[in-house]
This record gives sequence, structure tokens and C-alpha cells, in this order.
Amino acid sequence: MSAWEAQVARVATEHGDRWMAWREGGVVAVATSRREATRRAIAAGAVRVVAGDARWAPADPDWALLPGGFRGRALRACRAIPRGQVITYSELARRAGSPGAARAAGSAMATNPLPVVIPCHRVVRSDGGLGDYSAGGTDAKRRMLRAEGALPTAT
Repeated sequence: MSAWEAQVARVATEHGDRWMAWREGGVVAVATSRREATRRAIAAGAVRVVAGDARWAPADPDWALLPGGFRGRALRACRAIPRGQVITYSELARRAGSPGAARAAGSAMATNPLPVVIPCHRVVRSDGGLGDYSAGGTDAKRRMLRAEGALPTAT
């Protein structure tokens, strides 16, 4: 596989099946349909997208294709949040090197190009609210956090 070729396959995750596209550097697209994953892989620079084997899908993002600056730092900090834990947008901003940039951290999570791979569902509001989730809404975020043991079942 060349850097210009991506593979796409349906990958089982603990939060349901997702279509992922990847190249040698890592995951370049995550979507709920093959068509959308292929479209995003092409937007990321793939010249050719071929069928892949889900067993060979990498777990890590292709960081070379993700944004730099604060947004990139916020995505990297989010990727490091362990399963079963949550942090606030304020804490994410602090971990990304910009204390006080909670709104910018929220914007970075709202435009996360690789949901599930970069677990933005693990970032919540400081007032105790879950906040939104761009890949399925608040109900999906709640289900995902419960499945990871990060929320009591009554929440």
C-alpha cells in the first residue's frame, strides 16, 4: 500500500461497527458508511481507495493528516484519555497547553475527524452536563460513556 492508497473496511468497535479508511500512517477516516469513509479518505489525499481487511486496521490516527496548532494538540490530548475516564473541556484545554481555552477545546472536539479513534465522547462540560457529540448526539455519548463504565446507569 502506498501513501496515496487507502484501504477501507467495516471495523467492529465496542461502540458499534464503523467504516474506517487507513493508509500506512494510520486511520484517515471514520464514518458510518463505506461511501462516507471513502469520500473522507479521498478528501484526506488518497488517490485510490481499495477494500481492506478489518483485521489489519490500525488503532492510531494518521497524525500527519490532522491539524496542527491548538486543535491538533487538543486532539492528541483527547486521544490520551483512558477508557472509562472523562475530563472537562477546561481540563482538555489545559492538557493541550492553553488553559482558559475551553471553548476552543469544545470546537476541536466538535470537528473531530476521527470519532471513536480519538475519543471525544470522553470530554464533558464542567457543570456536569455531557455536552453534545457530533457523531450521534448526546444520547449516543451517554451510551458510549456507560459502556466504558464512565457514567452511572442512572445518568
